[in-house]
Amino acid sequence: MKKTILAITLSLVCALLIGNPAISFANNLSNRIDNGIIENGRMLIPLRAVSERFNSEVTWNQAKKSITIIRGKRELLLHVNSRTALLNNAAFRLDVPAKIDHGTTYVPARVFAEAFGGTALWSKQERKTTITIGLQQVFIHTEPQKPWRMSQERINVLNEKINEATDLSSYSQIRTHFRPYFTDSFINKIIHSNGIKNNAILTRMAGITYSSTTAARMHQSAYFESGPINLELVDRFIFYKFVDNEWKVDDVNVGRQIIEP
Repeated sequence: MKKTILAITLSLVCALLIGNPAISFANNLSNRIDNGIIENGRMLIPLRAVSERFNSEVTWNQAKKSITIIRGKRELLLHVNSRTALLNNAAFRLDVPAKIDHGTTYVPARVFAEAFGGTALWSKQERKTTITIGLQQVFIHTEPQKPWRMSQERINVLNEKINEATDLSSYSQIRTHFRPYFTDSFINKIIHSNGIKNNAILTRMAGITYSSTTAARMHQSAYFESGPINLELVDRFIFYKFVDNEWKVDDVNVGRQIIEP
């Protein structure tokens, strides 16, 4: 009975601490396009790929070098190398004309977004444009997505450093020692606490859950003998953050529970 209650309690703790994997993150990956380009200070997007992500009907006219996009009650007609476009047969001017690059038709992100009642937001830091139309979003990057998951070697190294941070008394330069592996905020936390509270030496790895390309978490657990007949369950929740172009430990929470026979 006690083990059943404990299992339920631990499940609730896990849910409160780490929650469920973010659905929006999966959507972000599936709605990501990597071949946007910058020209004359404008973000140009691959028209067909973006249009189809927004469930639009796309028609290419080879003879006229034109492309028609229909979404709902709106129809956008563009001609390659022309600054004139038609929206529901009403003409308007483009700052940058539609162009073909390596067989792909490109148009300014803002033109497409506003034609269908949406917005285009440019992020200089991430070099991407986010187009939002209604409840849908598509993310167009100017560079292919780089590998972002942690290597097993990095996971092992970070785990070793977490185990080392149980007791800081042997380190004269704590910040220098742990800075390549821990975020500054976590280093401040362990200095204030003189180590990771309730920590234990855990070596068994568990699967890592990624909530975004810059945040991840892992749950470790192990049983230890506590007295002649009791066992102690140690649960360790590790939170990772991608900073300084590297994965680091951003926080560690450890819980302990005595298991009586």
